[in-house]
Amino acid sequence: MLEKDIEQVLRVWESQNKILSPNKKVLISEIIDQISFLFSVGPFYYYILNFESLKMELVNEGTREVLGIAPEDFTMEKVFALMHPEDLSKMHEKEALAFDFALNRISKEDILLYKIVYMFRMIHKDGSYRTILHQVKAISATEDGKILQVLGIHTDISYLNIPFHQKVSFIGINRPSFYNICPKSIFNPSSKVKQTLYSKREIEIIKKLAEGKKFVEIAQQLFVSPHTINTHKKNILRKSGCKNTPELIAKCLMDGVI
Repeated sequence: MLEKDIEQVLRVWESQNKILSPNKKVLISEIIDQISFLFSVGPFYYYILNFESLKMELVNEGTREVLGIAPEDFTMEKVFALMHPEDLSKMHEKEALAFDFALNRISKEDILLYKIVYMFRMIHKDGSYRTILHQVKAISATEDGKILQVLGIHTDISYLNIPFHQKVSFIGINRPSFYNICPKSIFNPSSKVKQTLYSKREIEIIKKLAEGKKFVEIAQQLFVSPHTINTHKKNILRKSGCKNTPELIAKCLMDGVI
């Protein structure tokens, strides 16, 4: 069954994103700054995957903490081997939805302006499963609009009180965002209503909290008192149902708020 699930994922990549005319790859030094767009709220590692070869071009040392394995051992084969069987069986549906969005629902010019977010579970070397927040962003594409390289970040969010689900979110950089899409649903971005619980000022504060800024810093930047920022944060936590800042940031990432 596991071999069949892996084959289905590879078939999605092959059928929807076959690389026929690869362009010049993005240099590693040119993309590290993009990690700031992939907010991390816990132990994490990042990687660069080449879709022409299906090989990792770079893997960060964080795999040792998150998965208990060395970076050089982190391959696509290893990812499949460590993934929870239930999540592996759903991965081809999520990847099909992701590639349909990137290659058919948005313009070629916008491919590099979106990140794809969903969750799955991976087993640590110690035998325990970790809930992983998977965020991936295309960093280079071919002239015919196929994705060549992606930058991904895997964050261990096991410690957060977030209900696990198989839904997918598409988060835009100065583009509309779409979140919590069911993989088997018929997704039409033009008809998807985007709503948020938070005011514009509250979203500003959430983004600054995600950047690691303290109340005093945020207050200075927004020209208000720290007491006002604290009041906003209490209201934000109440609206979100979250107990703390890391849980709030992770939820906002999944919901496309930031």
